[in-house]
Amino acid sequence: MRMRMTIGRRIGLAFGLFIFFALVVVVLTNRTIESSRSINNQINNVYGPSVDALVRLRNLVVNSRTLLKHWALVESIPDAPEKTALVKITEQDLPALIDRIDTLQAWWDKDEVASMSRAFSDMNVLFDLHDSVKAMLPTFESYKDPVAYFNARDLAEEGGLLDMQTDKVLADLDALLEVQGRKRDNLREVMLRSFDSLRFFVLYLGSALVLVGTIASLLLIRRIVRPVRHLRSVLLKLGRGVFPRTRITQGNDEIGDMSRALAGLVEGLRRTTDFSHALAAGDFKAEYQPLSDEDVLGHALLKMRKELGERERILEEKVRERTEETVRQKDEVERQSRKVVELYKNVTDSIRYAKRLQESILPPDHRIAELLPGSFVLYRPKDIVSGDFYWVEAVDDKVVFAAVDCTGHGVPGAFMSLVGHNGLNQVIKERHVIDPAAVLGQLNRIAYETLHKDRDQYVRDGMDMALCVLDPASRILEFAGANCPLYVVRGQEVLQFAPNKKPIGGFAQLEDAFTGHTVQLQPGDNAFIFSDGYADQFGGPRGKKFLYRRFRELLVKVAPEPPDRKKALLNQAFNEWKGTLEQVDDILIMGIQV
Repeated sequence: MRMRMTIGRRIGLAFGLFIFFALVVVVLTNRTIESSRSINNQINNVYGPSVDALVRLRNLVVNSRTLLKHWALVESIPDAPEKTALVKITEQDLPALIDRIDTLQAWWDKDEVASMSRAFSDMNVLFDLHDSVKAMLPTFESYKDPVAYFNARDLAEEGGLLDMQTDKVLADLDALLEVQGRKRDNLREVMLRSFDSLRFFVLYLGSALVLVGTIASLLLIRRIVRPVRHLRSVLLKLGRGVFPRTRITQGNDEIGDMSRALAGLVEGLRRTTDFSHALAAGDFKAEYQPLSDEDVLGHALLKMRKELGERERILEEKVRERTEETVRQKDEVERQSRKVVELYKNVTDSIRYAKRLQESILPPDHRIAELLPGSFVLYRPKDIVSGDFYWVEAVDDKVVFAAVDCTGHGVPGAFMSLVGHNGLNQVIKERHVIDPAAVLGQLNRIAYETLHKDRDQYVRDGMDMALCVLDPASRILEFAGANCPLYVVRGQEVLQFAPNKKPIGGFAQLEDAFTGHTVQLQPGDNAFIFSDGYADQFGGPRGKKFLYRRFRELLVKVAPEPPDRKKALLNQAFNEWKGTLEQVDDILIMGIQV
């Protein structure tokens, strides 16, 4: 028997073909686009920037060789343009470019990373030669030293050790450039081939889509659209709650079946509406006849009529009971809420009072200005109270000052700050010990006994500290540190004095003593001691740490400014770096200018 081609089959066949070709186009297009996007990302984000960075690195190496040869072979003053250009390349351009290449290496292959490591190693040897020439000929007068001049000339002469090492570095970079450029070109060729294939498939499959769509449109217009418009009119009236008054035409196809079903639905809705009105009026004895034994809605309405009366009574009882329970729960919630608000206020008031107590142990600004003219203190607690504090005191004809970073921040750090403050008073003011290394040693013993006395388990509490003793008359600065260094900015140079890598109160007493440093300050020098909160702050365009390298560059930049201006610039730079992120730790920076 021949199968009858119904409307559903016609539509299904037409749209099936249409969907099939559309899916093929979509799948091929999506696959090509994703592949091309991946390749493009590799070209734009990895190989393109990598090739540009390597080319720029090669150019910097070549330029630095030329400038160093001029340094070694031509007598010139330290401020000569060639020398300043070489210093800028080695101290600014090359470190920034090396940081950029380090970031890009995350997407390189292992052999490329290994090649770059060899190139960096050869570059280290090359720039050790640079440093040797600079050390031999630091001033114009040093060219008069024949030993230094001829040694530097031997290194920089044509074909000498400088040229050989530079050629070795350039060979490493050329090999990497060849690999990176070849990969970039291969990826471009793959992407172009992929687009050519996509254009071929889209051309033919798109034509098939147009043909199938035209046939489907003609079928819909001739066999479906007109009857459906009539059904649509009836359904729109039903959607507005209006029963149709015209007769629904019933054919012999699927749309005719739908028309008969719609006519039965309209009649059922009329009877259901009448029954609903009766129930709404409270007539739970109203009659209702389901459409058939399988009429789920009709039988449900009959069951609803039976249960509504009983449920109405039960519902009224439950509403009364739950209303009473809700009132009781509301009263309890309000009571607990008032208790929580009161508790929060008490805790906050206590912490704010603790802040006033903590501020009372800090030296006032006028006292600091009196003892250390030209100084400033940038102090930004993370919470209401802080784990950082600073200490300044005059002992005989010297000034002792310290920057202290206690374990943690907030309330725990504030308690630790009291231990540190009392310990400094005891060692320096009562025992009259002013040698920085000795002060840290005795303070370590006091803190260790305080924190670990009668404890079976080791407690990791402690504090980091930078302690300085300044003799204003001789400009001699003595320093000792526990995890906190001393920076002295002299012109464009930062002199770093390393601390001992151990905290106060956090290690056994049998360990080595603290190391002291003595610095002869010069007029115009700036000395800075600080906690780690500034360098550890996250921010910037990538949400990374500020780090000590940027911190040192910032100190060099603000050093020539007056004290208040220094403090404002440091605070402004911190806010700009932090942006909308949360401050991660307490901030403390102390600076003095000779």
